[in-house]
Amino acid sequence: MEKSFSYSSCREVIESHLQLMAQQKEKKLTTDNIKIGEEFEPLEFTFTEEDRDMYAWANDDYNPWYMENSPWGGCIGTPTCLAMQTLMQIYGHYGVQQKGINPPGAVVHNKHEYEFINAIKVGKKLRMTGKPVEKYSRRGRDWIVTEHLVVDEDGKEIVRMRVRNAWPIVVQPEEKTS
Repeated sequence: MEKSFSYSSCREVIESHLQLMAQQKEKKLTTDNIKIGEEFEPLEFTFTEEDRDMYAWANDDYNPWYMENSPWGGCIGTPTCLAMQTLMQIYGHYGVQQKGINPPGAVVHNKHEYEFINAIKVGKKLRMTGKPVEKYSRRGRDWIVTEHLVVDEDGKEIVRMRVRNAWPIVVQPEEKTS
């Protein structure tokens, strides 16, 4: 089977994201800003063929169910392909995302729990809701636990997620020694 996602297009996306990140003013997001139980702004998006191709390429998983046809009719997304949208929802809610680009620093995905209810169909509009349910500090790191629900345009539940992340880890530049 021919792979439809090219390395060059992925590289172009990454380079444009790096340029935007360099232009972005850093906004701080700490666990102090996060209120337990406060609903995030819903995140609405369409799961496109391009999304499917990017996840297939990133995971080197070109299962025919994702690329051609599945028992559910048409192509479906990999089960965990919505993990990154949880961060997009959080960053968007707190206003630290600019032009779809995440702020400087990193979040360590520590634990993801999924309840897969229906297949993620390519071309379907999806709506993610969510909220923080727990935050704490342990071993010198801040942690946040969020819960999310994804529903398609027909109102079908797709997946429920519970995500625990070390929050945020900003890489400090190395000090120059003389």
